[in-house]
Amino acid sequence: DKLAIALLWSLILCAFFVKLFFQKPVEKGDLIILGLNVSESIIIMPAFGVQLETHYRSGRIIRRFIPISKILKAVVNECVTPVTCYWTLSLIVRGEEELTLVFKEFRPPLKLLVPIWKALCAATDSTDDTDAFTQEGSGS
Repeated sequence: DKLAIALLWSLILCAFFVKLFFQKPVEKGDLIILGLNVSESIIIMPAFGVQLETHYRSGRIIRRFIPISKILKAVVNECVTPVTCYWTLSLIVRGEEELTLVFKEFRPPLKLLVPIWKALCAATDSTDDTDAFTQEGSGS
């Protein structure tokens, strides 16, 4: 009986150390989605364009640069599913049939999306709709 308990504890301890050994440190700003650590960012360069980056825990990095001249409009969409409701920030890009999602894995709240949306509108000179959201982050 004591042998079985000792064996069980040694297996648990061994598994813990193996996991600790292979685990990379989680940096601030990372998001755990279904076991994947994902960090997403957007860099707005008003004179040049927008760079979208997704950093995966495995070290894989996906970068996409969209020239400012190809961005027709930045839009905030409300996505409704049978289970949940969330907001997304998308770009309407000239020559593409589908919207380009700014954050593919991360679902930030609306109050975080609005300042990014306003900056994108200012960079693309489409500031006519930036008063659509109030300070609280809800639509008017």
